[in-house]
Amino acid sequence: MLNPGVRESFERVGRDLRSWNGGEVAPVLAVRAACGIAIALIATQSIGNPGWAQAAIMGAWLGGVGLLTPDSRTGPVTPLLIGVAGAGGVLLGAIDSPPVLVAASAAYAFALTFIGSITQAIGITLTVSGIMFFLAEHLTAHTSPWLAAGAVVAGGAVQAIMALLPPYYRWAADRETLAGAWTALAVEAEELAADPLAPYRTETLVEAARELDRRRALPAAILEARGQIYAVSAAIGRVASARARADAQDRDTVAFYSEALLLTARLLRHFAAEITTRRPAALDWDVLLDDLANNPVATSTGTIPSEIAGLLRTLHDTGSFASRITGGGDEIVSDPALAHATGKTREALGRLRGRLRPGDPIVHHSARRAAVVAAAMAIGLAWPTDHGYWIPLTAWLVLQADFAGTLTRGVTRGIGTFGGVVIASLLALLIPQTALLLSLVVLGCALVAYLMRPVSMLLFAAAVAGFTVFQIDLSGENPVVAAVDRGVCTAVGASLSIGFYVLVPTWQTRRLGDLLGDLVDSYRDYARLALDRQAHPVDYDRKTIHASIDEVRAKRAALNTAADQAKAEPVAGPGPLSDDALGAEAALSRAARALVAVNATIGREQSDTAGLPGVDAFADAVDGSYLRLAALARGQKPPRKVDLEAAARKLDRQLAEGDSSTRTRRSVLRWESDNLVEALNDASLLMAGWDGDDTPSDAPPRIQV
Repeated sequence: MLNPGVRESFERVGRDLRSWNGGEVAPVLAVRAACGIAIALIATQSIGNPGWAQAAIMGAWLGGVGLLTPDSRTGPVTPLLIGVAGAGGVLLGAIDSPPVLVAASAAYAFALTFIGSITQAIGITLTVSGIMFFLAEHLTAHTSPWLAAGAVVAGGAVQAIMALLPPYYRWAADRETLAGAWTALAVEAEELAADPLAPYRTETLVEAARELDRRRALPAAILEARGQIYAVSAAIGRVASARARADAQDRDTVAFYSEALLLTARLLRHFAAEITTRRPAALDWDVLLDDLANNPVATSTGTIPSEIAGLLRTLHDTGSFASRITGGGDEIVSDPALAHATGKTREALGRLRGRLRPGDPIVHHSARRAAVVAAAMAIGLAWPTDHGYWIPLTAWLVLQADFAGTLTRGVTRGIGTFGGVVIASLLALLIPQTALLLSLVVLGCALVAYLMRPVSMLLFAAAVAGFTVFQIDLSGENPVVAAVDRGVCTAVGASLSIGFYVLVPTWQTRRLGDLLGDLVDSYRDYARLALDRQAHPVDYDRKTIHASIDEVRAKRAALNTAADQAKAEPVAGPGPLSDDALGAEAALSRAARALVAVNATIGREQSDTAGLPGVDAFADAVDGSYLRLAALARGQKPPRKVDLEAAARKLDRQLAEGDSSTRTRRSVLRWESDNLVEALNDASLLMAGWDGDDTPSDAPPRIQV
């Protein structure tokens, strides 16, 4: 029987080979980037193809790749950074001594991989620019390293200028980021309309918040809308909680709340389209409200429930932000450039210092990448032909932080390169070998590659192979021999990366317990803050609880990413497997739903409201339960069990009577405390046995957690 992880790996390779994201194509940007290549070609050929011509063309080529990489910004900064970083790679890669060059390649790979872990944008920039290190010997064959480095910077500068050509929208990437957050909330509302206990799937909110927080200057409307994401999420959770409470009482009421959630999803999708499309559809609030008010439940009561009314008010504010963003002319809020740069630098250095320890996965991956690149560089230097540099270049591009990513990238790049080499070599035999015609073919391959970059990695690799083959024709080499040699080198580099990962792996399966424990800790912090707000509303700090929410989402995103990677690994425990960790996370997510609903019962303007009795004792019991779950997740000896159900019954008795001003809060807390206890019980049952506990997985539900 085939190992499930191996089977999943093969399936992912197949999906990656068949993947096609046609909606991601960016024809305008692809044409701009191809025009940058054309400018570099025309400029170098007009002055007689000097020795640094290939460096200028490669600088323009990589600057365009950086612009077309998914999730990268379309501004001029990215190609400029690629040009500058690539120039440094050329100078370093031009070292004459082979032993020193191998050592330098290891240090270079480690440094770029480790520094690239700060953000995805930095990682993309350094990975793309790192290619120039491995091409240095080829690019400096007929010129000095300094001239080649300057030509690389010039090529990147050409693409930076192309990025500024109209149509250029300064805030386009920021609008897309905010629209992605709204779309994620729309998906959440749709899921909650069908199931009020649906697990969280809003990791996009974390990325959106972080990306917008990194910006030095933004229109005020985008900044305000970014802060309002929390209010929208809380309002959605409040309506979902009301729907859950009505589930066993009145089907018409359930349908009413579900209709409100579906309307929310529709509105959020509209707002997302409004700030990202040229001509958004018109929105008539009166018609929407009339439709909702005509619901039988609203008609019979004469009012819309407070949860739905609050949600509509929040969405109306969201709509006003969307209108302001679309209208433009909003005040630009910016931090001083020097203060922003130094602050972000300190933050990045602090993050890197925190990761600089032997057991950190980033350090492990950086060291593995350094080792495989050094080995590939040594093989490349000993390769009997002039194209050995393709071996370390391929190893650099193929090796990823996870096994499935390395396998799929290696196979896809290998097959795409082989196909592109074969097709381009056949075409090279048929096309007349004139400089003008070959230049046009190079431009055509570059345009196809740019178009395919966000669409299909397989076709992108094939187009890059064609681009390289015809550039070889321009340099006067035998195209067929050089293309075959490059294909063989690519296969060697990809095989080296995959094989080295298997020998020195970072199996995500081994990390799932610790990642789940970290998530439990972040849920515990949020639970304490949410319950303390009910007990002591005057002490509520909005920024603190928002930071706690961001931490929960970040930890959940890390666990989900690792679990997805672990699913394709051909290994087992110790500790939870992928499905085990995700099952426990789903139970913890249901507990968080209850806490979100509790937290949403107090508005921002109600900080002076009265505290509820008995909440402190219940919060202590919940805190102890989370401590036990964190220990179970990590495989540690858990603390003593907490009778959480007894604490919930005691809280229920204390909340039975009270002032009318706290009736809604007491009712929601009594309902949600039962949901919280049930969810934590489920999580405890799922984790039983991970630490060697002899409790069977099919044991009846335990009252204690």
